[in-house]
Formats: sequence, structure tokens, C-alpha cells
Amino acid sequence: MYWLILVAVAAIAALQPRPLHAHPHAWIDVRVVVLFDDDGAVVGLRQNWLFDEFYTAFATEGLDADSDGIPDPGLLDALSVENIRNLADYDYFTSVKIGERALPLGTATDMSGGLAADRYEMSFVVPLAEPARLGDIPLTYAVYDPTYYVELLHAEREDAIRLDGGPTDCAYSLIPPDPDPEMVTFAASLGQNESAGDGLGILFAERVSLQCTTGS
Repeated sequence: MYWLILVAVAAIAALQPRPLHAHPHAWIDVRVVVLFDDDGAVVGLRQNWLFDEFYTAFATEGLDADSDGIPDPGLLDALSVENIRNLADYDYFTSVKIGERALPLGTATDMSGGLAADRYEMSFVVPLAEPARLGDIPLTYAVYDPTYYVELLHAEREDAIRLDGGPTDCAYSLIPPDPDPEMVTFAASLGQNESAGDGLGILFAERVSLQCTTGS
């Protein structure tokens, strides 16, 4: 198991009202800020992951250090840093491309954690190894679990995707997943300890396409 959430999901699955024998087993609302440098190149993605209430209940158990009914902020922060560091070997569930060319990522920074609307939230920045200047070919990113054990979708709110510091002529579009019905049925048939490998999650992943005309 590649990080703490997989252990947590197995422990809390019986509490979930959704089907027990089905992928995914946990749900995360994602917000992304695309970061630009002063030259108008993309340098990274600031991400906020808001976990479902069932994982929140598990993750915060035992983190109320002073027994005041509120998880200790320092312990939540430490949990988040551990989780994010464990995700490094999996590129933080983040894929960034220009056309079909995958862009290498750097090591996450600005890691933190806390509660938002009584749900556990992790925040971090995934930098690109090198700045990416945009032109005729769009930059696309996707945030997803390759095994589809966890579903990550952009939050249903206006600021789920933002551009920070980019040229004024930049625009993005959200491309929803369109999996084959047979793959939906297949994913629903997988039990907690079953995996279809790393090729399943991309079929259920949202993609965001970003293009700027400046510099093209």
C-alpha cells in the first residue's frame, strides 16, 4: 500500500453508504491553482485535497491532543506532510503534459494540513522541474489515482481551478472523463483488495487543458 489513505479506507469502508465491493473507496475534492513565473511560464500547481467525511473521521482519530473535541492542528499538519512525502514516488497523483510530452515534476513544497468545513484537507505545491512556456500546444494536467482506488475530482465551486500570475490571454477548459460503460462495470466489480493495475484510473480522470497565445 503506497500511502496512509489505503490503510484508512480498509478500516472505514463498512461505514460508507456506497457499495462496499466497488472502486473507488475514497473521495477527494480537488482545487488547483496554476502558478506562473514573471515571464509567463507555468512553474507548478498548488493543490488542495479535501477528503470525504469517512476518511476524515478515521484520519483525525487520536489527534485531539487536549481532548477539546478538535483535532490538534500540529498533528494534522504532521499527518499531511507524511502523506504528501509518501506520494512523491507516485508523482503526487499528478500528470502534466505539453501535447503528448510528459513534463517532469519536482519535489512538493508548502505542505500543510488542517480542517475545512469539518473535513480533513491537505495543501501542497507540485513544482515543475523546469518552467513551461505555453504557446500553440496546450498544457494539460490531471490529478488522479492510477489504480482508481481513490477518486479525485475538481470541487464543484467557482474557484476549483485558478490561474495565478499568468498572461491575460490564458484560458483553460475542464475535460470530464468519459469511460466506457464496460470499464465502469469492471471498476464496480473490484473488491477492496483487488486492483486492475495502474491503467484504470486515467479512464476516470478529469483533464484540464490550458493555453496562452502570448509567446506562441
